[in-house]
Amino acid sequence: MKPSPQIQPPPGWGLEQENKPSPPGQGLKPENKPLKLDKLRKLIVALNEVGALREVSDLLHDGVSPHDILQCFQLSLAEIGEMYQRREYYVAGLILSGEIMRQSMRLLMPRLVREGGGGRSGLIILGTIEGDIHELGKNIASYFLEAYGFEVVDLGVDVPPRVFLKEILQREPDAVGVSLLLTSCLAPLKRLVHLVHETYHGRAAPPIFVGGFLAAGPGENSAALAEAARALGVDHIVRDAFETLNLCLQLVRDRSEESPKTEPGLEAAS
Repeated sequence: MKPSPQIQPPPGWGLEQENKPSPPGQGLKPENKPLKLDKLRKLIVALNEVGALREVSDLLHDGVSPHDILQCFQLSLAEIGEMYQRREYYVAGLILSGEIMRQSMRLLMPRLVREGGGGRSGLIILGTIEGDIHELGKNIASYFLEAYGFEVVDLGVDVPPRVFLKEILQREPDAVGVSLLLTSCLAPLKRLVHLVHETYHGRAAPPIFVGGFLAAGPGENSAALAEAARALGVDHIVRDAFETLNLCLQLVRDRSEESPKTEPGLEAAS
């Protein structure tokens, strides 16, 4: 089995980059890229929305790859998440960082689509499980997946297990991503896993991955929450948007190498 494409850090950059060279003659000189992207990182971490958007526009104008800019966002958002865990930022800071990301994607998407050639990577269903209304991590994961050619079906927040199941049967996705930040939501996650396994009767079901733990609130132990989710039978645990992206790339590759999937016509469990 061939390995999935991975986001790897190039020497001397200090941030992750897609493992493919930039087109010859495009972009800044290598020695200038870290400095330019570090300026963007600092603006994002400082939650300077106006400055960050202006810098994104300038970087694109200077020929910096939108993929490089996305990876700078990944580094910055991870740093903001760590500051939230240390209580240096509060929920409002997470929300503002997500808004900076959303506004930046409006600038990046035309270039990403152009450079990506319009190819479709796969179909992913995302949603926040019933009982939880947090969606920042889910939304950021959606931005990254769409930027790399995935079609994303976002079910929103407070999604009951049977709604997940209905969409799974209707759309036959390559994977299903569930956002989970609260211990109280483990019960509906357990129901979802049970419904999917019962409905597919041992046949190959779309893998379920769970994330969101790094944004867990003060009363939650993110590591314990992740382990509890794993014990319920989910297929994968992800920590952030780029881990989500790499997992989905791997799952799509694995699925393409398998034999054709079972004929459709599965019925939802009663």
